[in-house]
Amino acid sequence: PLSSPKRNIARDFADGVLAAEVCHHYFPRLVDLHNYPPANSMRQKLYNWDTLNARVLRKLDAALPRADVEAVCQCAPGAVERVLNTLQLKMARYRANQQRRKEAKATTQANNEAVAPPPAKAKASLQADVDQELLVEKEQEIHDLRETVDILEQKIAKLEQLVRLKDAKIQKLKDAAAGRR
Repeated sequence: PLSSPKRNIARDFADGVLAAEVCHHYFPRLVDLHNYPPANSMRQKLYNWDTLNARVLRKLDAALPRADVEAVCQCAPGAVERVLNTLQLKMARYRANQQRRKEAKATTQANNEAVAPPPAKAKASLQADVDQELLVEKEQEIHDLRETVDILEQKIAKLEQLVRLKDAKIQKLKDAAAGRR
């Protein structure tokens, strides 16, 4: 569904055009692609994301916080993946809700009565969808936490190296001061 090949995912999604195309693929009635011109300037990127947020994501109950939008526009590491994962979950929920509404409407029209509860098969399918969403959410959380741990371990190693260097310099200065006496 993407108009251009993905080279650098953070940079490619920064202007919001590919995100709009993804939304358009699943919900063509909600997204007018002509509202999202390719952009290089930060201001135009923010405008595209604000437009997507206001016109599409709000309807999907997936509006993004300003901080996330700015992080994506600035190509912050991991920001696009986080936003796309959130978008995927919200779009799945929206589609599940749409499906339930269609089933409820069909049931109402068939029975000419109050909306009957969804059939057991639909309930099981909905529960499986919810379970899958929770699983994806938890896996993303685990992935994010592992990345954080890796980064912190790298920082610890770097700090330990700096401490060793400082200790070596202090020892050299002590030796030099002792030699001058």
